[in-house]
Amino acid sequence: MYRHARNALYATLDAAVIRDSCPHHIDVATNSADREDYLAHPASGELINEKDSAALKRLYKGLKAAPQIQFVISDGLNANAANENLREILPELRWSLKEAGFNVHEADVVIKDGRVRAGYHVAQLIGPEVLIHLIGERPGSGLNLLSAYMTYGKNPSGTFRWSPDMDHSFTTAICSIHPKGKTPQSAIVDMLKCVKRMIDLTCSGVALGDKVT
Repeated sequence: MYRHARNALYATLDAAVIRDSCPHHIDVATNSADREDYLAHPASGELINEKDSAALKRLYKGLKAAPQIQFVISDGLNANAANENLREILPELRWSLKEAGFNVHEADVVIKDGRVRAGYHVAQLIGPEVLIHLIGERPGSGLNLLSAYMTYGKNPSGTFRWSPDMDHSFTTAICSIHPKGKTPQSAIVDMLKCVKRMIDLTCSGVALGDKVT
């Protein structure tokens, strides 16, 4: 268990997995100087660095409208979770969302040394209606588990609430995605249902759980 956890903490995203799962993507990094800095100072992994923030703004400035749904992929505390599960979940989930009529941005954002709040920062820079952040879970179970953090980005007034320090209670999480946990296939079904509810009810997280449909 110790060896597995240490390997997970120092793993890196596999370029072939990223290429197969999201052929159109943008690579960015956080303020972490290196992996040791990322692990020792969690806050360093919560913001996209200044150079890549500016690049994201430039890339998305030319769009006629902000994407309805934006995917973000991060190593988190276990890049092997993405390496093992991303091929099984991201392409099919993207296809399912498009088939359901949602506007999914073609270019995913891939974050090196990224924590959950780094996804919120990406959303603040881009302005999607819904963020789907696929990130490696903290190791400890012996499995490389992936999580999906899904957030509806607008307040009841219709203004964007995106901020790196946004309260996690605004986010709905589907966790333990793995063939021996919550299978990728069942996660896709649940995520599709969740996105539909978020957009229909214009909320996510605790507020979404409080609403009965």
